[in-house]
Amino acid sequence: AVGFHISGAFDKVLEIKKFHLQDDFGNQLRLFIKEFGKQNGYSFYDLKAQAGLLRTLMIRIASTGEIMAVMVFGENDSKKIKLLLESIRDKFPQITSLLYVVNLKVNDTISDQEIITFSGKDYIEEEMEGLRFRVGPKSFYQTNSHQAYELYKVARSFAELTGNELVYDLYTGTGTIANFVAKQAKR
Repeated sequence: AVGFHISGAFDKVLEIKKFHLQDDFGNQLRLFIKEFGKQNGYSFYDLKAQAGLLRTLMIRIASTGEIMAVMVFGENDSKKIKLLLESIRDKFPQITSLLYVVNLKVNDTISDQEIITFSGKDYIEEEMEGLRFRVGPKSFYQTNSHQAYELYKVARSFAELTGNELVYDLYTGTGTIANFVAKQAKR
């Protein structure tokens, strides 16, 4: 199946044709990769067996319209990897950051893995109220840009800043919330 992990079952994936919580681009890309894989005899990752080429896909769509796609492979087959990535690049020229990683570990984390830029930039840019943030594949940043903006507005409102405060952003990531509320604080 190509879709999303079933809650409470690390090794089961629910087949999804249309995921309604994100831009339809994600559906198009995911289904393209599935069909490409099937047509070209690519193996899909089996968590129990710890084997298979097509492992995971991460998509970030920024408020600026930039799109990052990170393809994670469970095997290091450079010819197959190149063929798939070229096909993705050609079919979806709107992707501004096409990256990949070969993850041969047991777990799905990629924070300790080398991420390779196949085409475009190695980051995308987010924008909120004139602030621009570079977001990379390992960045700790909200995956839903629109909700991130709403969340940041709520955090700013709850802070009830008067313009005399010194704001610290501790343990919340890369400092984007502090930058967002800075206009209403002294420092």
